[in-house]
Amino acid sequence: MSANGNSNSPLLDIRNLRIEGLSEQGWHEIVCGVDLQLKRGEVLGLIGESGAGKSTIGLAAMGFARDGCRITGGDIIFDGMELRTASEEQKRKLRGTRIAYVAQSAAAAFNPAHRLLDQYAEAPVDHGVLSRSEAKQKGRDLYRRLDLPDPERIGERWPHQVSGGQLQRMMVAMAMSCSPDLLIFDEPTTALDVTTQIEVLQMIKHIVTAQQVAAIYITHDLAVVAQVADRLMVLRYGNLVEMETTTQILEAPTQDYTRALLEARTRHEKSSTSATESGILLAIDSVTAGYRNGPNILQDVSVAVKRGQTVAIVGESGSGKSTLARVITGLLPPRSGDIRFGGELLPPALAQRNKQQLRQAQMIYQMPDVALNPRQR
Repeated sequence: MSANGNSNSPLLDIRNLRIEGLSEQGWHEIVCGVDLQLKRGEVLGLIGESGAGKSTIGLAAMGFARDGCRITGGDIIFDGMELRTASEEQKRKLRGTRIAYVAQSAAAAFNPAHRLLDQYAEAPVDHGVLSRSEAKQKGRDLYRRLDLPDPERIGERWPHQVSGGQLQRMMVAMAMSCSPDLLIFDEPTTALDVTTQIEVLQMIKHIVTAQQVAAIYITHDLAVVAQVADRLMVLRYGNLVEMETTTQILEAPTQDYTRALLEARTRHEKSSTSATESGILLAIDSVTAGYRNGPNILQDVSVAVKRGQTVAIVGESGSGKSTLARVITGLLPPRSGDIRFGGELLPPALAQRNKQQLRQAQMIYQMPDVALNPRQR
């Protein structure tokens, strides 16, 4: 319950927020006088294109500015506490306990050297909220609510032993470990298949309503945010475009930019290339694959992709989508089956392929922040 005892007052009250970012040309304003109020039991969606300031505002709600950014003006009041003037110790006590942040990249959020359930239990144990055994049992209960497979034992795995979608759900569970008052979701369902995405969004909405917490949901996907947000804040270049109820924004937006976002959501472009007129470029024939001594993840899979054609591989988390991509690129040699590119049989392992074969099949990873070397330009 709010420390100030008034359930009608905003849990989070941001006034005239101004943030600057550092570029080669010097400091320039990237959030320009934004106001935001959020009550318990409410989800506020922040939407806009990349660079609109969504994540920057989400981090500022915790009194935090990422490297290369600085908060230069305004008030950030959480449950009566002004975070801009609070000490670092006061803010540290809030983060992870009363305010939790769910980042977009689950792979970067977990320590690869620790088991998943141990990482879940770390915050509630360190903050004295729960004992280790209580924290682990709560984690298993949350895994079950998030529809993770084998919830009693999946927490004993290492981060690399679960799929990207499963890891994303475990990150949502970890953020909820201390039962925070404010949850900040930064595109947490990006890695999830559609079915699981809907389930997680429903769970987020249920927790916000049932436990009377507040949530900020950051996304560029209107279809996603429409399922969970009560109100929407539309941002562009760090400026507030409009803020209204979700229904009002989706059905009767008042600003041209918001209308353009809605039109982009429903626009369908047709490919100018006719795949039926082209030959088969990639042929996957009866591929079976798995990891080390584990069970088969792929079983007798065959796919043909023609030139000019886009083939979508769809399935729930853990169904083998990324495993198939690893087989195609040679990162995971199949146990049986063949991969042909342009009619040429590809060696199963990456190390066996020549430069031309390596060039022909490239992987674009889901999370650029963990795919790029931070030490190189």
